[in-house]
Amino acid sequence: MKRQFRVWAMVFVLLIALPLTGWAAYIGGELNADLVYEWDQDEEDLLQASIPTGFSLVLEDHLDSGGKVHFSAKGFWDWKREKGDLAADQLWISGYLDDVDYILGRQVISWGTADGFNPTSYFARLDSSALTSGGLGSEPLWAGQATYYRPDWSITAVVVPFFKPQKIDDIMREMMIKSDPQAPLLLAAVDEVKKPSGLGKNSELALRGETNLAGWDLQASFFSGFEPLPGLEVKFDPAAAPLPIKIVGKYRRQNFFGLAAAGTIGDAGVWAEAAYGGPEAFEESENPLESVLAVNKKYVQAVFGGDYTFDLGQGLLVQAQYIYRGQGSLFAPYGEKIEPAHYLYGRLGYDLTPDDSLEMVIIHGLKDQSGLIMPVYTHRFPHSITVEAGLLGVYGKEDQEFGPIPSQARLGLSFKF
Repeated sequence: MKRQFRVWAMVFVLLIALPLTGWAAYIGGELNADLVYEWDQDEEDLLQASIPTGFSLVLEDHLDSGGKVHFSAKGFWDWKREKGDLAADQLWISGYLDDVDYILGRQVISWGTADGFNPTSYFARLDSSALTSGGLGSEPLWAGQATYYRPDWSITAVVVPFFKPQKIDDIMREMMIKSDPQAPLLLAAVDEVKKPSGLGKNSELALRGETNLAGWDLQASFFSGFEPLPGLEVKFDPAAAPLPIKIVGKYRRQNFFGLAAAGTIGDAGVWAEAAYGGPEAFEESENPLESVLAVNKKYVQAVFGGDYTFDLGQGLLVQAQYIYRGQGSLFAPYGEKIEPAHYLYGRLGYDLTPDDSLEMVIIHGLKDQSGLIMPVYTHRFPHSITVEAGLLGVYGKEDQEFGPIPSQARLGLSFKF
Protein backbone atom coordinates (compact mmCIF):
# COMPACT_ATOMS: atom_id res chain seq x y z
CA MET A 1 0.00 0.00 0.00
CA LYS A 2 2.79 2.41 0.91
CA ARG A 3 4.62 1.58 -2.30
CA GLN A 4 1.53 2.36 -4.39
CA PHE A 5 1.05 5.66 -2.52
CA ARG A 6 4.61 6.79 -3.27
CA VAL A 7 4.37 5.89 -6.95
CA TRP A 8 1.00 7.60 -7.42
CA ALA A 9 2.20 10.63 -5.44
CA MET A 10 5.11 11.09 -7.86
CA VAL A 11 2.71 10.84 -10.81
CA PHE A 12 0.38 13.35 -9.12
CA VAL A 13 3.12 15.96 -8.70
CA LEU A 14 4.11 15.61 -12.34
CA LEU A 15 0.50 15.99 -13.47
CA ILE A 16 0.06 19.10 -11.33
CA ALA A 17 3.35 20.61 -12.51
CA LEU A 18 2.77 20.03 -16.22
CA PRO A 19 -0.02 22.65 -16.56
CA LEU A 20 2.33 25.19 -14.96
CA THR A 21 4.65 24.84 -17.94
CA GLY A 22 2.31 27.12 -19.87
CA TRP A 23 3.62 30.21 -18.11
CA ALA A 24 7.24 29.10 -17.72
CA ALA A 25 9.81 30.74 -19.99
CA TYR A 26 12.30 28.05 -18.95
CA ILE A 27 11.46 24.39 -18.42
CA GLY A 28 14.14 21.97 -17.35
CA GLY A 29 14.72 18.90 -15.33
CA GLU A 30 16.18 15.44 -15.23
CA LEU A 31 15.10 11.81 -15.28
CA ASN A 32 17.58 9.34 -13.80
CA ALA A 33 17.95 5.70 -12.91
CA ASP A 34 20.72 3.85 -11.12
CA LEU A 35 21.74 0.28 -10.50
CA VAL A 36 23.61 0.15 -7.18
CA TYR A 37 25.37 -2.80 -5.52
CA GLU A 38 26.62 -2.54 -1.93
CA TRP A 39 28.77 -4.94 0.05
CA ASP A 40 30.61 -4.98 3.35
CA GLN A 41 34.32 -4.30 3.02
CA ASP A 42 35.17 -7.42 5.06
CA GLU A 43 32.78 -9.73 3.21
CA GLU A 44 32.75 -10.97 -0.34
CA ASP A 45 29.02 -11.65 -0.35
CA LEU A 46 26.72 -9.02 -1.80
CA LEU A 47 24.76 -7.33 0.95
CA GLN A 48 22.08 -5.62 -1.09
CA ALA A 49 21.22 -4.19 -4.46
CA SER A 50 19.01 -1.21 -5.18
CA ILE A 51 17.43 0.33 -8.27
CA PRO A 52 16.64 3.98 -7.46
CA THR A 53 14.89 6.10 -10.07
CA GLY A 54 14.12 9.77 -9.76
CA PHE A 55 13.21 13.02 -11.38
CA SER A 56 13.64 16.75 -10.97
CA LEU A 57 11.58 19.48 -12.58
CA VAL A 58 12.45 23.17 -12.79
CA LEU A 59 10.16 25.95 -14.03
CA GLU A 60 11.25 29.58 -14.28
CA ASP A 61 9.83 32.75 -15.73
CA HIS A 62 11.13 36.31 -15.96
CA LEU A 63 9.13 39.14 -14.46
CA ASP A 64 8.58 42.52 -16.06
CA SER A 65 10.47 44.10 -13.15
CA GLY A 66 13.61 42.14 -14.08
CA GLY A 67 13.32 39.41 -11.46
CA LYS A 68 12.39 35.75 -11.68
CA VAL A 69 9.87 33.31 -10.27
CA HIS A 70 11.18 29.77 -9.73
CA PHE A 71 9.54 26.43 -8.91
CA SER A 72 11.19 23.02 -8.67
CA ALA A 73 10.18 19.57 -7.46
CA LYS A 74 12.01 16.30 -7.04
CA GLY A 75 11.37 12.71 -6.10
CA PHE A 76 12.81 9.21 -6.15
CA TRP A 77 11.70 5.64 -5.72
CA ASP A 78 13.86 2.59 -5.02
CA TRP A 79 12.11 -0.36 -6.60
CA LYS A 80 14.23 -2.95 -4.77
CA ARG A 81 13.96 -1.50 -1.24
CA GLU A 82 10.46 -0.09 -1.80
CA LYS A 83 11.44 3.26 -0.35
CA GLY A 84 11.10 6.71 -1.81
CA ASP A 85 10.46 10.37 -1.28
CA LEU A 86 8.64 13.19 -2.99
CA ALA A 87 9.07 16.88 -2.26
CA ALA A 88 8.62 20.37 -3.56
CA ASP A 89 12.19 21.58 -3.79
CA GLN A 90 12.35 25.35 -4.25
CA LEU A 91 9.75 28.08 -4.66
CA TRP A 92 11.00 31.66 -4.72
CA ILE A 93 10.71 35.04 -6.34
CA SER A 94 13.60 37.42 -6.98
CA GLY A 95 13.76 41.08 -7.83
CA TYR A 96 15.73 44.33 -7.81
CA LEU A 97 15.30 47.61 -5.96
CA ASP A 98 17.92 50.16 -7.03
CA ASP A 99 21.15 48.78 -5.49
CA VAL A 100 19.47 45.82 -3.76
CA ASP A 101 18.83 42.29 -5.05
CA TYR A 102 16.43 40.09 -3.11
CA ILE A 103 15.12 36.51 -3.09
CA LEU A 104 12.05 35.52 -1.07
CA GLY A 105 10.73 31.99 -0.57
CA ARG A 106 11.98 28.44 -0.26
CA GLN A 107 15.57 28.59 -1.52
CA VAL A 108 19.06 27.11 -1.23
CA ILE A 109 21.52 29.33 0.64
CA SER A 110 25.15 28.48 -0.08
CA TRP A 111 27.99 30.66 1.17
CA GLY A 112 31.75 30.31 1.22
CA THR A 113 34.62 29.87 -1.22
CA ALA A 114 35.80 26.28 -0.66
CA ASP A 115 34.79 23.17 -2.58
CA GLY A 116 32.29 21.03 -0.73
CA PHE A 117 33.14 21.60 2.94
CA ASN A 118 32.41 25.26 3.71
CA PRO A 119 32.73 26.39 7.36
CA THR A 120 31.00 29.70 6.55
CA SER A 121 28.05 28.04 4.79
CA TYR A 122 26.06 28.08 8.01
CA PHE A 123 22.89 26.56 6.60
CA ALA A 124 24.56 23.48 5.07
CA ARG A 125 23.59 20.05 6.32
CA LEU A 126 25.49 16.78 6.44
CA ASP A 127 23.91 13.57 5.16
CA SER A 128 25.01 10.30 3.59
CA SER A 129 24.69 11.53 0.01
CA ALA A 130 26.82 14.58 0.86
CA LEU A 131 29.57 12.35 2.24
CA THR A 132 29.63 9.99 -0.70
CA SER A 133 29.73 12.93 -3.14
CA GLY A 134 32.51 14.62 -1.22
CA GLY A 135 30.90 17.64 0.37
CA LEU A 136 28.23 19.28 2.44
CA GLY A 137 24.87 19.95 0.86
CA SER A 138 22.40 22.76 1.41
CA GLU A 139 18.71 21.95 1.69
CA PRO A 140 16.07 24.51 0.70
CA LEU A 141 14.87 26.78 3.49
CA TRP A 142 12.06 29.29 3.78
CA ALA A 143 14.08 32.48 3.94
CA GLY A 144 14.53 36.02 2.76
CA GLN A 145 17.88 37.04 1.28
CA ALA A 146 18.91 40.53 0.20
CA THR A 147 22.22 41.95 -1.07
CA TYR A 148 23.15 45.65 -1.12
CA TYR A 149 25.79 46.50 -3.73
CA ARG A 150 28.33 49.31 -3.79
CA PRO A 151 31.13 49.78 -6.36
CA ASP A 152 33.79 48.13 -4.17
CA TRP A 153 31.84 46.02 -1.70
CA SER A 154 28.52 44.37 -0.90
CA ILE A 155 26.64 43.16 2.15
CA THR A 156 24.16 40.28 2.24
CA ALA A 157 21.56 39.53 4.90
CA VAL A 158 19.62 36.28 5.32
CA VAL A 159 16.65 35.81 7.65
CA VAL A 160 15.24 32.31 8.24
CA PRO A 161 11.96 32.74 10.14
CA PHE A 162 11.62 29.06 11.14
CA PHE A 163 14.56 26.87 12.17
CA LYS A 164 14.91 23.59 10.24
CA PRO A 165 16.85 20.82 12.06
CA GLN A 166 19.14 18.38 10.31
CA LYS A 167 17.56 15.09 9.34
CA ILE A 168 19.44 11.88 10.03
CA ASP A 169 18.59 9.63 7.10
CA ASP A 170 18.47 5.83 7.23
CA ILE A 171 21.98 5.35 5.84
CA MET A 172 23.48 7.79 8.34
CA ARG A 173 21.65 6.00 11.16
CA GLU A 174 23.09 2.68 10.07
CA MET A 175 26.61 4.13 9.91
CA MET A 176 26.30 5.72 13.37
CA ILE A 177 24.98 2.48 14.88
CA LYS A 178 27.84 0.47 13.40
CA SER A 179 30.44 2.94 14.66
CA ASP A 180 29.01 3.43 18.19
CA PRO A 181 27.20 0.77 20.28
CA GLN A 182 25.35 3.54 22.17
CA ALA A 183 24.08 5.15 18.96
CA PRO A 184 20.53 3.68 19.21
CA LEU A 185 20.04 5.38 22.59
CA LEU A 186 21.46 8.66 21.28
CA LEU A 187 19.33 8.55 18.14
CA ALA A 188 16.21 7.85 20.19
CA ALA A 189 17.00 10.87 22.36
CA VAL A 190 17.54 13.06 19.26
CA ASP A 191 14.15 12.00 17.86
CA GLU A 192 12.43 13.12 21.06
CA VAL A 193 13.89 16.65 21.11
CA LYS A 194 11.41 19.30 20.06
CA LYS A 195 12.69 22.15 17.95
CA PRO A 196 12.37 25.72 19.27
CA SER A 197 8.97 27.30 18.73
CA GLY A 198 7.41 30.70 19.09
CA LEU A 199 7.37 33.79 16.91
CA GLY A 200 10.94 35.05 16.62
CA LYS A 201 12.29 32.45 19.05
CA ASN A 202 13.21 29.94 16.36
CA SER A 203 14.52 32.38 13.75
CA GLU A 204 18.05 32.49 12.33
CA LEU A 205 20.06 35.40 10.95
CA ALA A 206 23.24 35.63 8.89
CA LEU A 207 25.22 38.62 7.56
CA ARG A 208 28.07 38.66 5.07
CA GLY A 209 30.28 41.49 3.85
CA GLU A 210 32.28 40.97 0.66
CA THR A 211 34.94 42.95 -1.20
CA ASN A 212 37.74 42.42 -3.70
CA LEU A 213 41.31 43.38 -2.90
CA ALA A 214 44.20 42.93 -5.36
CA GLY A 215 42.30 40.19 -7.17
CA TRP A 216 41.29 38.37 -3.99
CA ASP A 217 37.66 37.81 -3.00
CA LEU A 218 37.39 38.50 0.76
CA GLN A 219 34.37 37.73 2.94
CA ALA A 220 33.50 38.32 6.60
CA SER A 221 30.32 36.86 8.06
CA PHE A 222 28.24 36.43 11.21
CA PHE A 223 25.60 33.83 12.03
CA SER A 224 23.12 33.55 14.89
CA GLY A 225 20.93 30.47 14.89
CA PHE A 226 20.74 26.94 16.23
CA GLU A 227 22.94 23.86 16.06
CA PRO A 228 21.70 21.47 13.32
CA LEU A 229 21.59 18.51 15.72
CA PRO A 230 20.56 18.98 19.36
CA GLY A 231 23.05 18.88 22.20
CA LEU A 232 22.56 15.90 24.52
CA GLU A 233 23.07 15.44 28.26
CA VAL A 234 23.00 12.45 30.58
CA LYS A 235 20.82 13.37 33.56
CA PHE A 236 20.36 11.59 36.89
CA ASP A 237 16.79 10.33 37.22
CA PRO A 238 16.01 7.98 40.14
CA ALA A 239 12.74 6.96 38.47
CA ALA A 240 14.40 5.83 35.24
CA ALA A 241 14.75 2.11 34.55
CA PRO A 242 16.80 -0.01 34.39
CA LEU A 243 19.43 2.65 35.28
CA PRO A 244 18.74 5.88 37.19
CA ILE A 245 19.79 8.02 34.23
CA LYS A 246 18.18 9.38 31.08
CA ILE A 247 19.41 11.20 27.99
CA VAL A 248 17.79 14.56 27.26
CA GLY A 249 18.47 17.04 24.49
CA LYS A 250 18.04 20.65 23.46
CA TYR A 251 18.59 22.69 20.31
CA ARG A 252 20.96 25.34 21.59
CA ARG A 253 21.37 28.77 20.05
CA GLN A 254 24.83 29.34 18.62
CA ASN A 255 26.79 32.25 17.17
CA PHE A 256 29.66 32.17 14.66
CA PHE A 257 32.07 34.63 13.12
CA GLY A 258 33.64 33.64 9.82
CA LEU A 259 36.31 34.71 7.34
CA ALA A 260 36.82 33.47 3.79
CA ALA A 261 39.20 34.31 0.97
CA ALA A 262 39.74 33.06 -2.58
CA GLY A 263 42.19 34.09 -5.27
CA THR A 264 45.09 32.95 -7.40
CA ILE A 265 48.81 32.53 -6.92
CA GLY A 266 50.32 32.27 -10.35
CA ASP A 267 48.22 29.73 -12.25
CA ALA A 268 46.93 28.02 -9.10
CA GLY A 269 43.62 28.79 -7.43
CA VAL A 270 43.68 28.95 -3.62
CA TRP A 271 41.07 29.45 -0.93
CA ALA A 272 40.72 29.47 2.83
CA GLU A 273 37.80 29.60 5.25
CA ALA A 274 37.51 29.64 9.01
CA ALA A 275 34.62 30.04 11.44
CA TYR A 276 34.76 30.45 15.22
CA GLY A 277 31.89 30.08 17.65
CA GLY A 278 29.67 27.48 19.22
CA PRO A 279 26.44 26.77 21.08
CA GLU A 280 25.34 27.95 24.48
CA ALA A 281 27.17 25.68 26.92
CA PHE A 282 25.38 23.19 29.14
CA GLU A 283 26.15 23.62 32.84
CA GLU A 284 28.71 21.08 33.96
CA SER A 285 27.51 18.82 36.78
CA GLU A 286 29.56 17.50 39.70
CA ASN A 287 27.43 14.35 39.78
CA PRO A 288 29.54 11.55 38.25
CA LEU A 289 26.34 10.04 36.77
CA GLU A 290 25.69 13.20 34.74
CA SER A 291 27.65 14.32 31.71
CA VAL A 292 27.45 16.31 28.49
CA LEU A 293 27.48 14.23 25.30
CA ALA A 294 28.07 17.04 22.78
CA VAL A 295 30.54 19.81 22.05
CA ASN A 296 30.18 22.22 24.96
CA LYS A 297 32.59 25.02 24.16
CA LYS A 298 33.48 27.34 21.32
CA TYR A 299 35.48 25.74 18.53
CA VAL A 300 37.06 26.41 15.13
CA GLN A 301 36.22 24.99 11.73
CA ALA A 302 38.68 25.64 8.92
CA VAL A 303 39.46 24.70 5.33
CA PHE A 304 42.61 25.45 3.31
CA GLY A 305 42.91 24.32 -0.29
CA GLY A 306 43.92 24.92 -3.84
CA ASP A 307 43.78 23.55 -7.36
CA TYR A 308 46.02 23.50 -10.40
CA THR A 309 45.54 22.24 -13.96
CA PHE A 310 48.61 20.48 -15.32
CA ASP A 311 49.37 20.65 -19.03
CA LEU A 312 48.83 16.97 -19.64
CA GLY A 313 46.68 15.95 -22.60
CA GLN A 314 43.35 17.72 -22.25
CA GLY A 315 44.47 19.06 -18.85
CA LEU A 316 44.69 17.27 -15.51
CA LEU A 317 42.91 19.07 -12.66
CA VAL A 318 44.44 18.41 -9.24
CA GLN A 319 42.74 19.74 -6.13
CA ALA A 320 43.67 19.32 -2.46
CA GLN A 321 42.10 20.55 0.79
CA TYR A 322 42.85 20.28 4.48
CA ILE A 323 39.74 20.18 6.68
CA TYR A 324 39.71 20.87 10.41
CA ARG A 325 36.56 20.18 12.44
CA GLY A 326 36.78 21.34 16.03
CA GLN A 327 33.32 19.92 16.78
CA GLY A 328 34.40 16.32 16.25
CA SER A 329 34.37 13.74 13.49
CA LEU A 330 31.88 13.40 10.66
CA PHE A 331 30.21 10.30 12.12
CA ALA A 332 30.54 10.90 15.86
CA PRO A 333 28.75 14.14 16.83
CA TYR A 334 28.13 12.79 20.35
CA GLY A 335 30.34 11.56 23.15
CA GLU A 336 31.67 12.53 26.56
CA LYS A 337 34.97 13.62 25.03
CA ILE A 338 34.70 15.44 21.71
CA GLU A 339 38.09 15.61 20.00
CA PRO A 340 38.93 17.69 16.90
CA ALA A 341 39.04 15.83 13.60
CA HIS A 342 41.40 16.34 10.65
CA TYR A 343 40.85 15.32 7.03
CA LEU A 344 42.52 15.57 3.66
CA TYR A 345 40.24 15.97 0.66
CA GLY A 346 41.49 15.47 -2.89
CA ARG A 347 39.98 15.59 -6.35
CA LEU A 348 41.43 14.59 -9.73
CA GLY A 349 39.69 15.40 -12.99
CA TYR A 350 40.68 14.55 -16.56
CA ASP A 351 38.81 14.82 -19.88
CA LEU A 352 39.69 11.89 -22.14
CA THR A 353 37.63 13.42 -24.96
CA PRO A 354 35.03 16.20 -25.11
CA ASP A 355 32.45 13.51 -24.26
CA ASP A 356 34.41 11.29 -21.84
CA SER A 357 35.82 12.25 -18.45
CA LEU A 358 37.34 10.66 -15.38
CA GLU A 359 37.12 12.00 -11.84
CA MET A 360 38.27 10.69 -8.48
CA VAL A 361 37.50 12.06 -5.01
CA ILE A 362 39.39 10.97 -1.89
CA ILE A 363 38.48 11.81 1.72
CA HIS A 364 41.16 10.68 4.17
CA GLY A 365 40.85 10.80 7.95
CA LEU A 366 44.20 11.70 9.49
CA LYS A 367 43.23 10.49 12.96
CA ASP A 368 42.74 6.79 12.17
CA GLN A 369 44.09 6.65 8.59
CA SER A 370 40.80 5.48 7.07
CA GLY A 371 38.89 7.00 4.21
CA LEU A 372 36.89 6.88 1.00
CA ILE A 373 37.98 6.60 -2.64
CA MET A 374 35.38 7.45 -5.28
CA PRO A 375 36.37 7.13 -8.98
CA VAL A 376 33.74 7.96 -11.62
CA TYR A 377 33.74 7.59 -15.41
CA THR A 378 31.26 9.76 -17.35
CA HIS A 379 30.21 9.54 -21.00
CA ARG A 380 27.94 12.17 -22.55
CA PHE A 381 25.79 11.04 -25.47
CA PRO A 382 23.96 13.40 -27.82
CA HIS A 383 20.55 14.73 -26.79
CA SER A 384 21.59 15.31 -23.12
CA ILE A 385 21.90 11.64 -22.20
CA THR A 386 24.67 10.80 -19.74
CA VAL A 387 26.00 7.50 -18.43
CA GLU A 388 28.10 7.28 -15.27
CA ALA A 389 29.95 4.28 -13.84
CA GLY A 390 31.50 4.68 -10.41
CA LEU A 391 32.88 2.94 -7.37
CA LEU A 392 32.94 3.88 -3.71
CA GLY A 393 35.78 2.12 -1.95
CA VAL A 394 36.45 2.15 1.79
CA TYR A 395 39.80 1.54 3.42
CA GLY A 396 40.52 1.15 7.11
CA LYS A 397 39.18 -1.24 9.73
CA GLU A 398 35.45 -1.65 10.37
CA ASP A 399 35.66 0.04 13.79
CA GLN A 400 37.36 3.13 12.30
CA GLU A 401 35.51 6.23 11.19
CA PHE A 402 34.83 5.30 7.57
CA GLY A 403 34.63 1.55 8.24
CA PRO A 404 30.83 1.41 8.65
CA ILE A 405 30.24 2.71 5.12
CA PRO A 406 29.57 -0.14 2.68
CA SER A 407 31.53 -0.31 -0.56
CA GLN A 408 29.46 0.49 -3.59
CA ALA A 409 29.37 0.06 -7.36
CA ARG A 410 26.97 2.23 -9.34
CA LEU A 411 25.84 2.47 -12.94
CA GLY A 412 23.68 5.49 -13.68
CA LEU A 413 21.71 6.82 -16.63
CA SER A 414 20.28 10.33 -16.80
CA PHE A 415 18.41 12.45 -19.32
CA LYS A 416 18.31 16.23 -18.95
CA PHE A 417 15.67 18.28 -20.68
